Amino acid sequence: MEPQETGPLPVQSYILKVASRCNLNCSYCYVYNKGDLSYKDQPVRMSPRVVEATIDRVRRHCLRHDLKTVEFIFHGGEPLLAGKEFFRNFIKAAKNALPTDVEPSFNMQTNGALLDAEWLDLLADVGIGFGISLDGPKEIHDRNRVDHAGRGSFDQVRRAIDLALNHGRARQLFGGLLTVVNLEMDPAEAYRFYRGLGVPGVDFLLPDGHFGSLPPRISLEGNSAPYGDWLIRVFEKWFEEGDSSFHIRFFENIMDLLFGGLKTTDYIGGAQNSTVVVETDGGLEPLDVLKICGDRFTKVGYSVLTNDIDDVNGSALVRKYQSGKDGASLSDKCRRCRVVDVCGGGYLPHRFNPKTGFNNPSVYCRDLERLISHIRERMLSTIPVGVRYKLGFAAQAAVA
Repeated sequence: MEPQETGPLPVQSYILKVASRCNLNCSYCYVYNKGDLSYKDQPVRMSPRVVEATIDRVRRHCLRHDLKTVEFIFHGGEPLLAGKEFFRNFIKAAKNALPTDVEPSFNMQTNGALLDAEWLDLLADVGIGFGISLDGPKEIHDRNRVDHAGRGSFDQVRRAIDLALNHGRARQLFGGLLTVVNLEMDPAEAYRFYRGLGVPGVDFLLPDGHFGSLPPRISLEGNSAPYGDWLIRVFEKWFEEGDSSFHIRFFENIMDLLFGGLKTTDYIGGAQNSTVVVETDGGLEPLDVLKICGDRFTKVGYSVLTNDIDDVNGSALVRKYQSGKDGASLSDKCRRCRVVDVCGGGYLPHRFNPKTGFNNPSVYCRDLERLISHIRERMLSTIPVGVRYKLGFAAQAAVA
């Protein structure tokens, strides 16, 4: 029997592209340097008209589906380019407009280069949680994360991290670092570097790519798994240290999923998700990383200026993204795989083939299988034999 798409979940998470330009020009950026030129047609900043329409559509959606929580994630480009008053006005308007029984949360991902004491005061005043992007020590970070003149951004970002850690109120809102794996960096040194910063955690991302544009060192031949091997070495350092105050979300999610937990994201786990993107012009779109699949690939024809949030489900691409591993796009190979309930088939953009679409394993298939299998065995090895029999059965079922 062919797999069937599951019904869509109400949208509870909105990625708001509040600025469509960036002060940096990172070499691997999916917005500007992976072939999608649609940003050139976007307004530089989200206008008051689009903000008003967005909040009104969200309000109606919450009422229609009896939602009690909603998340706004400020993104870009670089969201700080929207300016301080933008965020003050947006949060005030959202809190005034949303039903009183709906609890909004506000978060931001920033490259950190513009983050200073005044910005941290603002984030603390209005309650915006934030993460900062950093790709390792200066010699690694500055290879890719440069400004438009080719100058590295490490010094500015490192200064922003220190400011955040020493800001009495903003420190509580600082979620940690986001980093793209760079195989040129020794994994043990990478772990020591991030631990030495004093941040609450770090989340690792695999470089974006697909079957038509392979990530660095990924081969479709043989059995190599360079990213899996790299992450295993980081995992070992983290696991052996056993400090629960330092979080690595990628590993924590895998561990939770292995034992039947629910810490799934669109990146791993493969559960249905309830996220849409709102562009600076009001366009409603699926996952922004799908821009790596082609120019204007995410332009599905809906807008907060003319459509209700539910209307976006009319897009096959949106449905495919939101349906997770239970949707019709998961390959037969993935469905037979012993780790599919943990990897979820891999990140949707990483499964794309320009000739065949998304019905493929991830380009990181071997890496994910090797990493997940290692984490599973490592966890079970720490459990006494008598207890392992019971818990091991649950873990076996999760990867069967």
